[in-house]
Amino acid sequence: LCPTALSTTYWVCAFCVNQHCSTCKRSRSGAKDPMTGKPYSTCPCGSPEYLNSTPPLREDGKSILCQMNKFDDLMAFLAAGDDDFTQVVAVDRSFK
Repeated sequence: LCPTALSTTYWVCAFCVNQHCSTCKRSRSGAKDPMTGKPYSTCPCGSPEYLNSTPPLREDGKSILCQMNKFDDLMAFLAAGDDDFTQVVAVDRSFK
């Protein structure tokens, strides 16, 4: 372990973006998850749905309330404020 590893700040995207509010009510009419082969189901939670086109919109036409369309903006903001900014991508090859 690098001596500075414990003093490094990490930002974890999976815990900072509410993807559920953009996907929970979406019906995929018989579509199946490509990894599990199981049909997608809709969620009955009642959460408001915010898609990229949900008003109010920014000047570039993207929804202000949707959180998933801000990733590029946030990465650019973080990189502009820190010369040592790096992005770490972790992938589970077997999706388990």
